[in-house]
Amino acid sequence: MPLATQYFKAREARRQVLIACRMKSATGWGDVCIHNISSRGMMIASDAALFPGAYIEIRRGQQTVIGRVVWQRERFSGVRTQDAIDIDALLREPRLQQAPLQGSGGDRRRDADRQPLPKPANDRIAIEIDAARRIERSQAISSRLQFSALCLFGLVAAIAIAMQVAQMLGNPAQRLDAALSMDKPEAAALVN
Repeated sequence: MPLATQYFKAREARRQVLIACRMKSATGWGDVCIHNISSRGMMIASDAALFPGAYIEIRRGQQTVIGRVVWQRERFSGVRTQDAIDIDALLREPRLQQAPLQGSGGDRRRDADRQPLPKPANDRIAIEIDAARRIERSQAISSRLQFSALCLFGLVAAIAIAMQVAQMLGNPAQRLDAALSMDKPEAAALVN
């Protein structure tokens, strides 16, 4: 057995993404972008100063991921999550239009108390978040276009099939009608 496989466990494959999320750290709420993700971790870009060992909470829509920062380089940080991440659910989850709620009673207050998301302070993170939001819009538009094209194709196929069936059933009916409208001797000749 090679020496490397004896001492090192193979790293789980990462999925390259660009997802705009909200993060709660010791400094409060802020915007982050997830750059890659696996079932137990992610790499994020953030304006907030994160240090190894710090616990954070990442939210996207109704999905919440709790994790611990394991490394940090400039504005990028590696996060190890406490629970397994459902990557597909996180990708499908729509982004909240407002900041998550805060308060003494947990994170649940009336909708009227919600504040809009603040603008990111750093230009680099703002550009990444803007790109992530454009990707989300493009995916939503392409999904709608794909659904519309599929419906249109189904409609055209249904019309074509209906026309073929009508033609197939119409030909024998026309011959039968023609045979019945002829005089009796001509109809007998057609039958024989």
